[in-house]
Order: sequence, then C-alpha cells, then structure tokens
Amino acid sequence: MPDVPVGKHRRQAGKSGELLNVTTAPFMEQLRAYVNSDLLYHLLVASLLFLLSLVSGWIAKRLLGTVGRKIISRTASELDDLILNIILDKIKWIAVVVGAYLASEELIKATRETDVMARQFLGYAQGIIFVCFVIVVTLVLIRIADTSVKYAMERHARRTDSKFNEALLPLINRLINIVIALVAVIIILDHFGQDVSSLVVSLGVGSLAIALAAQDTIANMIAGFVIMIDRPFRVGDRIQLPNGDTGDVYEIGVRSTKILDFDNNLIILPNAELTKGRIVNYSYPQQVIRVMVEVGVAYGTHLDDAKKIMLNLAKGHPDVLADPVPEVFTVGLADSSVNLRLIARTDDYRKKFLIETKLREQIYETFLKEGIQIPFPQRVVHLVTEPHGTPQNPA
Repeated sequence: MPDVPVGKHRRQAGKSGELLNVTTAPFMEQLRAYVNSDLLYHLLVASLLFLLSLVSGWIAKRLLGTVGRKIISRTASELDDLILNIILDKIKWIAVVVGAYLASEELIKATRETDVMARQFLGYAQGIIFVCFVIVVTLVLIRIADTSVKYAMERHARRTDSKFNEALLPLINRLINIVIALVAVIIILDHFGQDVSSLVVSLGVGSLAIALAAQDTIANMIAGFVIMIDRPFRVGDRIQLPNGDTGDVYEIGVRSTKILDFDNNLIILPNAELTKGRIVNYSYPQQVIRVMVEVGVAYGTHLDDAKKIMLNLAKGHPDVLADPVPEVFTVGLADSSVNLRLIARTDDYRKKFLIETKLREQIYETFLKEGIQIPFPQRVVHLVTEPHGTPQNPA
C-alpha cells in the first residue's frame, strides 16, 4: 500500500485522531514514517488505544479504590460506599468495551473504500461492541437503582421505627428495571437507525389493548401496589377477612394476597377485594389483644363470690397481663342465668384462644367445687284445667 502524506492522514484521522494530544503528534508522525505501512500503522494505533483504555480503567479503579474511598468515607451516608463498590466491580469491563470500540474505529481507517467485506465485518463488530457497552452500563444502573431503593426503604424503616416491607421492594425494583431496560433498548435501536417513534406508538397502542383486555388483572395489580404502600397489614399479621375468616398473612403479591387459616389451608384473594372490604388486623399497631370469657350463673348466686373467683383465676394465669387489671362485669339478666363477662389482656394474639380455653375450664372446675351453679335453660309451663278436668285449649 503506498504511503499517505501526513496532511491527508490528519484529514482522515476522525474521532480517534481527536483523542491524541497535540504533544503526541511528532511521535505519531515518526511512528508512521518508521513502519512505512498504512495498514500496520493503524493496527499499532488501534492496539495502543485499546491498551490505553485498559490502563486508564486500571488507574481509575485504583484512584477510586484509594483516594475516592477515603473521600467518601467522610460522609455519614453508606449509600455512596455501596455505589462505589458497584462501579469498581464493573469499571474494568467498561474499559475493555470502550477500548475495543476505539480500536475498531481505528481499524476501519485501515481498510480501503473498495474493501466492502472488511468494512461490513468491522461495522458488525462495532455494533456488537456498542450493544455490550449499553448492556454493561444498564447492569450498573440497575444495580445502583436496586441498592438505592433498598437503602432508602431501610433508612425510612429505621427512622419511623416501622417494619421493613419486604413485599414492596421487589415490585419497585421490577418497575425500575423495566424502565431502565426499555431505555437501553430504545438507545440500541436508535444507534442502528431504527425508527424509535413508531415503536413507541406501537407500544402505546398495544398497552391500551392489553389494558382493556385485562382490566381485572390491572385493578388487582394497582390494589396490590396500594396495599404495599398503605400497609393495612404486613406479612405475618393475623387478620379477619370481610367474610369472617381469620388467618395469618402468608404472602402479599402483585395480583393476590395469600392467607394461611387455622386449618393450614391457603386462602388466595385478589387484592382488589381486600381494598374494598373491611379488614380487622389483630397484630397492628400492637399485638396486645383482649381476652374475654363469658359465664352464666344461677339466680340467687352471690355475684361477688363468683366475680372474685374469676378475677383470681385471671390474675393467676401467667399469660394474662397485670396492667390493665382484669375485670368482671355483669352484662345481662337472661332467662335462666345472670351473665358475667371476664375482660383481660394478653401480650400476643396467638395466645388468646388457649388462654380463654384454660380460663373456661378453671372457672367450671372452681364453680363446681364452690357450689356455684351454671344453670341449664329453664322453662316454666303452667297448665290450666277446666272444671270437667279437660285441659284448656290454648287456641
């Protein structure tokens, strides 16, 4: 290949020539004159650009790992340290991709205009390198977004002294990842000369059609997002459903919520139904719950004695709280009994059923020993006879 004058080479330098400093121009001219081959010259420049990119990445990683880490360590936030670790983990791959792209740019200049196959191959290689670069940057942004969201939610949970919502984090991360991935796809398509505007219009029309066809699913997804934000209940809470069923929240999903009932069966409810109905949460804001035992005693019983027995049994139970003090109330004068109601508190809703069961058994046994009668339902029937001894017809 004949030698190309230096002036012509400068006009054809393009982007890679702009990266060379003015002070290196004499060296490059001497190198070009020494090799005396245009192809070999561009190969050497491409190799130098690739090595320079690797060295720059290594230097940047060393500086960020030492000086940058010392500067960041002075801040009170831990988020910048986490982001720095993500960047340090991927900076070498960024340097490799950038170096490969610059080297391919230089190699294109080594090919002739008539060498269509070589230029086409290098063009494909540049496209692959560009896609790899976008993928690397996208992965870095996704990791930074995931780390930032998790850090912000944990910090909010510590500041408000509330439980960290583990169900909300995957949903937010999934939405952010989808947005970042769509932006990366649009950038790649735009780089290859594709009409992005028509793609956006097509996506809009397709999204509208999907939204109309899946109204119930979208409504449940929106309701799931509302549940995760509003947090009327969390995973592990014991709730009462609108139909009266009671169970523990097993999982809060995007479309449905799973409830584990006392029979160890999994109840799956669409989120839209939960947001519309009345939910009773036994676990929030506190796990302290009322213990209630109602007993009927016979008429003629000394109520003070019966109340004293019930109070002593409640105070003697190890799981009944001393504050507030248990109390017994007379709540009704029924047909066959005087109804007494014991009210107490326990520190865990999971103990409620066992405490009430134990107190009922103890009250029954103690009343039996003390001679306090728990009466059966009674009916008094009056028979009125006529003079001839025939019972009177009520009709």
